Amino acid sequence: MSQAIGEMKSTVASTSFWSVNPAVPGQVGREFTAATVDQVRDAVRTARAAAPEWAATPPGRRAAVLSGVADELTARTSELALLITREEGKTLAAATGEVGKAAEQFRFAAQLAHQVEGSTYPQESPGTFAYTLRSPLGVVVAITPWNFPVSLAARKIAPALAAGNAVLFKPSRVTAGAGEIFAEACHAAGVPEDVLALVQGDDRAAMDALVGGPEIDAVSFTGSDAVGELLRGTTNARARLQFELGGHNAAVVCADADLARAARAVASGAFELTGQACTATDRVLVEQDVYDDFVTLLSQEVRGMRVGSGEDPASRVGPVATAAQYERLSALLDSAAGAGTVAGQAELDPSVDPDGYWVLPTVLTDVPAEHPLNTDEIFGPLLSVVPVDSVETATARVNASAHGLVTALHTTDLRRAHRFAHQATCGIVKINERTTGNGLAPPFGGWKASSSGAFPEGGRTALDFVTDTKTVYFGYEET
Repeated sequence: MSQAIGEMKSTVASTSFWSVNPAVPGQVGREFTAATVDQVRDAVRTARAAAPEWAATPPGRRAAVLSGVADELTARTSELALLITREEGKTLAAATGEVGKAAEQFRFAAQLAHQVEGSTYPQESPGTFAYTLRSPLGVVVAITPWNFPVSLAARKIAPALAAGNAVLFKPSRVTAGAGEIFAEACHAAGVPEDVLALVQGDDRAAMDALVGGPEIDAVSFTGSDAVGELLRGTTNARARLQFELGGHNAAVVCADADLARAARAVASGAFELTGQACTATDRVLVEQDVYDDFVTLLSQEVRGMRVGSGEDPASRVGPVATAAQYERLSALLDSAAGAGTVAGQAELDPSVDPDGYWVLPTVLTDVPAEHPLNTDEIFGPLLSVVPVDSVETATARVNASAHGLVTALHTTDLRRAHRFAHQATCGIVKINERTTGNGLAPPFGGWKASSSGAFPEGGRTALDFVTDTKTVYFGYEET
C-alpha cells in the first residue's frame, strides 16, 4: 500500500520520499508518497462517514478484530522488527520487543472494548434516576514519532478503535515503512480501511488539513515541544488534545543506594535505545559522599557497551536515527566535552560503516550548570553527572525543570522513597528503576511542559480521551 492514503487518487502532484538506514546511510529503502491536501481532506471525510458504523459494531466484534491485530503483528514480528531496525536504528532485540509490546497493547485494548461503561446515580427526586453513557468521539488523529513507530501507534490507535472511533494515522516519515506495515496488519485483521486511514508525509498544508478541519474530534500527538506548539495553533479549537511532549529527566542517587544497581539502571535508561526516548535519563544528581564511586561504576557500565549495527546481535546500542540527530548531538557532545570532562565512553565496532550516524554513549562530569546538557532535553546517548549536597537539593532541581515527565530515585530508605514520590512534580516516578519503560495498565503522561494536560495514555484511563460522557435523567413515575 504505497499510496499515501489507501488507494485514494488526486489530480494534485505528490511528493516522494525514501526511508534511509541510519547504520548505512547510503542504503536507501522503500519509496513513499506524501499525502496531498486533497487526499487528506478525502481521508477525513471518509473517516467521518465510516465512524458511525464502526461505533455501532458490537463491542465483542471490535474486541475480536483487535485481538486479530495482535495476532497479525505477532505473525509479522520478524519482518516488522527488521524494518524498524533498518529505518530507525535500534537493535533488533529492542525492535522485536517493541512489536511484542504493540501486540500486547491490542490484546489489552480488546478488553477495553467491553469496558466503555456508564454509571448509575442515587435518586434525588421521587420517580427519577440518573445514569451515564459513554460514546466514541468520532474521528481521532494519531500522530506518532520515529523512536517507537509501532508501540506508540498501538498505544494511541488500539483504545481509540476499541471505543468505536475512526482513526487517521500519521506516522513519522523516518519510519514510514513501519507505519505502513502496522496499518496493513490492522486491515488484514478486519479493521476497515475507512476506519483506519494511513496518511504519509509531512507537507505543511496537508498536515494543517489533517488536524484543522471541523470533522476532527481529537488529536493525539507524541513528539517535540516545537511541533506540539505548532499543532496547538493549527488544530481546530473544538478538538480534544492529548500531547506527550519532551522531558528533561533526572535520576537521583542517594548515599544509601545500592550503587552498582543504580549504575546499571542509569546506564540502561540513558544509553539503551541510543537515548532516543522521551523518558531517557538526561542527568544524574548524586549525593556528594558517593559521587566519585558512582561515576566510576557508571563509567565502567558505559565502557562495556558495544555500539554497532542494530542487526548485529552483539550490539547493545545502535546509531541515532537521522542525519539531523547526528549533527545536533555531535555538536552538543563536542561542546560539553570542551566545557567539562569525559568520564567514560562506549567504543564503536570498527567494522561498521563509518558514514553511519554513530554517536557514542558518553558520561560527562564537571559540565557547567548553564550548559544545554544540564538544562535541555538531550534525546540522545549523552549523560551529565552532577554532585548535590542532599536529596532535598536534588528534588528541588528536579522540580525546577519546565518539564515534568519522569524521574527516578535510587535509595534503600523506604521513607525517603515515599517522600520523593510525593514531592516530585512529574507524571511518572520510578524508585530503584530506570527512567525508561512503562507498563500496559498504568497511565502514562507527564506534567507541566511535558504534556497537554488532562488525558494520559495507557490503561483504562485511555478511554477518557477517546470517549464522551452523556448524562441521562429518567423519570419513571406518572405525574
